[in-house]
Amino acid sequence: MTVRDERFEALLGTAAALVAAVFDALPDAIGVVWPIVDETGALVDFEVGYTNPSSERMMGVRLGDEAGARLREVMPGVVPMGLYDRLLRVAESRQAESAEITLDTMWRDVIHVRGVWVHTVLPFGSGLLSVAFDVSEERRRENELRNSAAVAAHDLREPLVGLRIMAALLGRRAGLGVEEQEMVRLLDDGAQRATGLVDSILEYATAGDDGARRTEVDCGEVVSEVLATLASQIERVDGRVEVGALPTVQASRSGMSRVFQNLIANAFKFHDGDTPHVAVSANDGEAGWAFSVRDNGIGLPKDSAIFEMFTRAGGEHEGSGIGLATCRRIVEAHGGRIWAEPTPGGGSTFHFTLPRAARCPTS
Repeated sequence: MTVRDERFEALLGTAAALVAAVFDALPDAIGVVWPIVDETGALVDFEVGYTNPSSERMMGVRLGDEAGARLREVMPGVVPMGLYDRLLRVAESRQAESAEITLDTMWRDVIHVRGVWVHTVLPFGSGLLSVAFDVSEERRRENELRNSAAVAAHDLREPLVGLRIMAALLGRRAGLGVEEQEMVRLLDDGAQRATGLVDSILEYATAGDDGARRTEVDCGEVVSEVLATLASQIERVDGRVEVGALPTVQASRSGMSRVFQNLIANAFKFHDGDTPHVAVSANDGEAGWAFSVRDNGIGLPKDSAIFEMFTRAGGEHEGSGIGLATCRRIVEAHGGRIWAEPTPGGGSTFHFTLPRAARCPTS
C-alpha cells in the first residue's frame, strides 16, 4: 500500500505499510503532523502527513489529498482554540498531552469542522502523532441531563427556602409546647438537608462548564485559600495538613478550588478517631501533573463507585454523595482523570491528573 507520506515511510522503513494498515483499521482518528522550521530553526507551522480513514470521517475532509498542507493555512482556527499551542508544547517538551477539545472551525474556509473530541498528542519521531475519538453525542446527552437537573434543582430551591422561613416563624411563636417545637425543628432540619442536596446538584450541573475561563492557576495558592476556608473544621478535629510543592497549571481556578476543597474536607470528615492527617502533593508525570491527597481516615468502601452521583463513602457520616462526582466532572473536563486507592497502613489516597500545561512547581 502507498502511505503518501515520505517522512512516515522514512521513519518506519519497511514497517511503514504494516503500521499504516493497522492505523487504517482503527476507529479512532489518527494522523501525523511534521514540524516546519524557518531559516533560524524556529518552528513556524506543521505539515499534514499520514492520516487514517477515521480522521477523514470525523472531520469530513479528504485528508489523504492534503498531505504536505500547512496546518495554520488550511485550518487557522487551531490557533485561537489553543490546539496549535498544545502541538508546540509537545514538540518542544517531547511529553504527551491529552485533553478534551471542542472544535468549531473551518477547513480551507469551505468545510465546517465541529465536534467534541478526546484528543491526545504524542511524539512520533521528529513529528507528532494525533489520536482522537469523538464524544460529541455523549457530551450532548450529558448536557441535556445536567440542564434538566439544574432546572429542577433551581425550581425546588425557592419553595425549600420558603419552607425554612415558615419554620423559623413558627419556631418564634409563643405558646408552642415541647412536642410542637420538636416538630418545627425536624421540619427545619429536613428542609435544610434538602436545600443542601439541591445546592450540591446545582454545583454538579455547572461543574466543568468554565473551560473558556482557564488561566494560569497557582495550585499552592488555591490550596492555601481552601485551608483558610476549612480552618474551623480542621481545628475542631485537631487536624494537620502537609502541603508539598504544587505547580502552576492552565486550568479553571474555581474548578481547582472545588476539587481541592472537596477532597480535603472529605479527608477530615471521614476520620476514625485518630488525629486526622492530610498530605497534598504533586509529581511531574509522563503525561502531565499527578496530584495526590492522602489521609489516615476510614479508608475506602469495597466495590463502591464513589465517583458516581449519590454514592456515599462513609456510612454514618452525613453527605450528599455528590462531592466526588463533582470532582470527577471537573477533572475530566480538564482532560485528566481521578481515582482513589487504599493507603498502606490505613486511610485512602485520592489521585487526579491534569495535562502538562504548566510551569515548574512553586517552592
